[in-house]
Amino acid sequence: MNTITTELFDIRGLKAETLLAISNAPKNLSVKMKGTFSRNFSEDLIKMENTEDGTVLTVARDGIFHIMPQGLFFDENLLAGKTKSNFEFEKIHRELRRKKKEVSTFFLPFDTELFKLTFEYEKILNNLANAGNEILVNAFLDNLSTFNSQPQISNLYISKLKPLIPFANQMRGNIPFLTDILKLITASKKIEVKKITSFHTRFIIHKENLSKEEYHAMEKDMCQLFDFLRHWFLPIEKKFDYRLKDYTQPFKLGTSAILDYNTHFKYGKTS
Repeated sequence: MNTITTELFDIRGLKAETLLAISNAPKNLSVKMKGTFSRNFSEDLIKMENTEDGTVLTVARDGIFHIMPQGLFFDENLLAGKTKSNFEFEKIHRELRRKKKEVSTFFLPFDTELFKLTFEYEKILNNLANAGNEILVNAFLDNLSTFNSQPQISNLYISKLKPLIPFANQMRGNIPFLTDILKLITASKKIEVKKITSFHTRFIIHKENLSKEEYHAMEKDMCQLFDFLRHWFLPIEKKFDYRLKDYTQPFKLGTSAILDYNTHFKYGKTS
């Protein structure tokens, strides 16, 4: 049984900027504000999607549209008419949803710029906190030669996770939260959590178009990273491992083919 400790560590209190500050910030960023009502059932960062136009963050907070009077955009009593038939109600409701989407799209660039300002501020605070937290983190690692060795000091992914060590007892076993963090620090398009057996869980890290050199370098870093994760953040009673995958690259002669990454054997009957 996983050890979920959200009662001690409410991840809904963590800002999206805080999580984004430990990752490689995307260049083309758009931010959708879903409103603070979503905080009742979701953390601040609801989801992160990589699209052809860039990265889209959906956050549970009020945007400009939410804090402005609704009467500026809609007739507040439009749906209150008792004489309207069900057909009319549905039609008007669909029209309101369409208009709301248009207004939200209009304010999207403004919400994005406001988020970028708070993100820059968060990066400054994060750098200050990391400088002060370094002594505390080193105190945790001083007696652990396995995780204090030179190869892992140069591991970029581990260096981004080290500031979270003081909170490890509160975060350990929270797989959805750890998956979000992994997605951020590895800049992966998607991370799947696959149940192999009752006691074996696998993280499928989707990383597209890696060259052979890039794949082997990341594979080495991931091996160290998951040793680090198993020690600090993953439940000891279960087995956790990972796979690097690219399912999007079609097989073509002359292209870089890496077995079990972007090339796989297909089993079946042959004639």
